[in-house]
Amino acid sequence: MDRFRWCSDDVENYGSTKQDNLDEETIVLQKPGVRLYDGPNRSAFDSGLLKLTTHRLLWSDPFTPTSSFIALPLAAIISVKVEDSGNSLAMYRTPKLILRLLTVAALQNVLSSLPNPPQWIEQWCGIGNSGSGSDSTTFSTTAVVSHSKEDHIKLGFPMAGHQEFLQSLNEVLQVKLWTLSYYSDSKCTTKSFGTGGIGAIQRQQAARAVKTDRNITETFEDLSQLMSNANEMVKLSRMLAKKIRDTKGSDLSVNEIAELRSAMLSMGVMEVVSGDERGSTTSSTSSTTFYVQLAHQVSKLLFPLLKGQYSNHSDDRLYAGCIDLATAYCRVNRARGMDLISPEDLLRACRYLDKEGLPVRLKGYANGLLVLQLASEDEMETLKSTAELVEKRTSLSADELARIVNLSPFLAKARLLAVEEAGLICRDDSEAGLRFYPNYFLTRPD
Repeated sequence: MDRFRWCSDDVENYGSTKQDNLDEETIVLQKPGVRLYDGPNRSAFDSGLLKLTTHRLLWSDPFTPTSSFIALPLAAIISVKVEDSGNSLAMYRTPKLILRLLTVAALQNVLSSLPNPPQWIEQWCGIGNSGSGSDSTTFSTTAVVSHSKEDHIKLGFPMAGHQEFLQSLNEVLQVKLWTLSYYSDSKCTTKSFGTGGIGAIQRQQAARAVKTDRNITETFEDLSQLMSNANEMVKLSRMLAKKIRDTKGSDLSVNEIAELRSAMLSMGVMEVVSGDERGSTTSSTSSTTFYVQLAHQVSKLLFPLLKGQYSNHSDDRLYAGCIDLATAYCRVNRARGMDLISPEDLLRACRYLDKEGLPVRLKGYANGLLVLQLASEDEMETLKSTAELVEKRTSLSADELARIVNLSPFLAKARLLAVEEAGLICRDDSEAGLRFYPNYFLTRPD
């Protein structure tokens, strides 16, 4: 809770979509009845109105109109996830979001390095105009609590809506609009980079990210509309096939099936003939058999590769056999020759690996990366060996780990994030890039 600051300013331009004000703070979402937790401990801030803006989280007590707001800069958030209740009484518990935060010192460095920060950042950092003694005074009067040993907070949603809030928060964190903040009358010019140099580059990159995100959103909207039309075409083809069968009183002939399939393929529909309920059941069983057989084939093709990665190094724990799903897809299709499969087929087949007791299994990381690894791999041992490598080399980036253990950069980064999640290492996210260091709080208790 020591990352929160008291403030009196509110954000009124809810739902603003002005193109020339992308750098201004706007409200994205509001949720009533939200409860704040300082780590696992319930705080005094209960049943308040939580506003998600493009720059901050604002919490206020709706039953006390004269009360001030408490604000948390979004730049403080490292990661967000839904709390795992882990028992059968989950449906009766308040759903919570866990927000892992930067330290106060790290957050202050991040905010003070922003180009031309708005006035609320000046207040958060304790930057005043009354001399050298004003910083500590401003800091002590605006901080919600003077010190907190917790590295995370929780947001409780007794009135539900946590999934919607999580989605909106993740979208805002990806865009990082606060890096675009530009106020010509800003007082905090001593820490800004001006209109050129690093500051200009940062603003241009953030602007491109906003434009790219908008284009991607429009693309997926078009794709959703296209899929909706495709579903209508599939329904039409099935109705046509059923009508022909009912009219003739028997199944379609080979020529009729070929003619109907040709017509539907010209419109982009792959499968057009749908049987009755008995035929559908048979088709479902056949589909399951196909994916089970494909799972065995995937295991047979990739197990020697993964086993070779595992056994060709002295430190087997560090070089545990692992391959991302995209690379596995390329290797499997290369081995199958002309009998290609789709990415969806591979994913469905991989979900049968554990059920069939095969020596290869599917694993998913928190960032969404899917990999195939040996079923015999000890996950904790791999994390510990990676942490030992980080300590041995003082620090590591994802690219360096990828070169050392012969992994893809995405997989190396996912592994480092998993080690960080386990508390074995810590990060330093600076202008030079993301690097990971040993967690000396664990390895050096003295």
